[in-house]
Amino acid sequence: MRHWTWLAVPLLIVVAGYGGYLVGHPANSTMSAAGSVGTGSPPSGSTQTVGTGGSGATIAVQAAAIKSGTLTTQRSATGVVSASKQSTVAARTSGTVSAINAQVGDSVKAGQTIIALDNTDLTSAVDSAQNALDTARVQLTTQTQTVNGNRAQLAQALASAQAAYQSAQTSYAADQKLYAIGGIAKTALDTASSQVQQALSTLTSAQNAVNQNNSAQNGTLLQLRLAVEKAQITLKQAQQAVSNARVVAPFDGTISAISVAGGEYLNAGTSAFTLVSNNKQVTFSVPPAESTSFTDGREVSFVVGQQTYPLKITQNAGTPTNGNVSLTARFMTGTTPALGTAGSVSYSSAVGKGILIPSTALQADNDQTYVFTIENGKSKLHNVTVIGQAGTQAVVSGIDDGAQVISTPPSGLLDGAAVTTNAAGARASGAPGGPPAGGPGGAP
Repeated sequence: MRHWTWLAVPLLIVVAGYGGYLVGHPANSTMSAAGSVGTGSPPSGSTQTVGTGGSGATIAVQAAAIKSGTLTTQRSATGVVSASKQSTVAARTSGTVSAINAQVGDSVKAGQTIIALDNTDLTSAVDSAQNALDTARVQLTTQTQTVNGNRAQLAQALASAQAAYQSAQTSYAADQKLYAIGGIAKTALDTASSQVQQALSTLTSAQNAVNQNNSAQNGTLLQLRLAVEKAQITLKQAQQAVSNARVVAPFDGTISAISVAGGEYLNAGTSAFTLVSNNKQVTFSVPPAESTSFTDGREVSFVVGQQTYPLKITQNAGTPTNGNVSLTARFMTGTTPALGTAGSVSYSSAVGKGILIPSTALQADNDQTYVFTIENGKSKLHNVTVIGQAGTQAVVSGIDDGAQVISTPPSGLLDGAAVTTNAAGARASGAPGGPPAGGPGGAP
């Protein structure tokens, strides 16, 4: 009896140990690998169709139809409100400041006189130039009337001389015929010849008088016209000098600074006042890689506190300065923040172009990134290249447009596991477990 008792004790120890092993390592057991996928491959002859629900279980998953597109994200840059135009206005002539017609902060209109210079001497010059012009015009008018009056008389005298000459020639020709047949004496023929010569002389004198009158028109009158034109130029210059004594606003805006005081002598080219446009803009900078998308007319938003203002791009510098590209945008509404206000310019930026998927669909195994799709009721592993991520989405390559991607793969999901998007159709087989440890295909 003692002999059997001695043999039973070791036997019980062995049985208890084996039972403990079976409890800790049941057949087809799985190990949770929550949140990550390890490396490795299944042993030779092993199957990859078992999911997280145990051997042969159909796993309920969530899936989404994916499509190609461009993934964008909202970015922001600091912007500052500034005037669309600013000009430091200088005097165009020298003189003593006689009047200042606006103060800093005043709104003015284009062409409005802001600074006036003493123009007494300039006004006198205008009067003198006007008198000179009037005199030149009178001389031109008088001489023109004289030339035109003489032209009519001379033309009439020339016509008479031409008629007399032709008549004398006709008479002389007739007398020659009469003389040839003895009809008149030689003295009568000589008299007719003398009349022809006298008529020719008169005609020549009349023609010379007409030519001299024409020369007067082409010479004297031309000089008088040039004198009038010169006087007009002198008057215009004198009037421009008077105009230059007024320093005016080049555009509608607000006076931001006045550089002179009343009675001060202001040299030509010296700053008189500074004017900023009433139209406002926002300036900001973006990285060079993003700047090419900011074409003229593109709309962005300017956020100041709780207020949002729509903007349109008006200028793109193109060339980076200090690493960024400067941009300018104008306000699209009448209500605008004060000059110098800083805010945030909000805009969309392209992350990448490819297949858009939920970020939660991405799985990683060391340096390899992959996703699962559903094909014929089975999970299908696809290695992908991540182009970019933004928010809850990612853009990838390596997967077909229109596929059903598992948006949130269960921990340890295997390639080829039976899956369903109908939670009620999932079949639990035994107690829930996890996939084998290791990579997407499992590992021993």
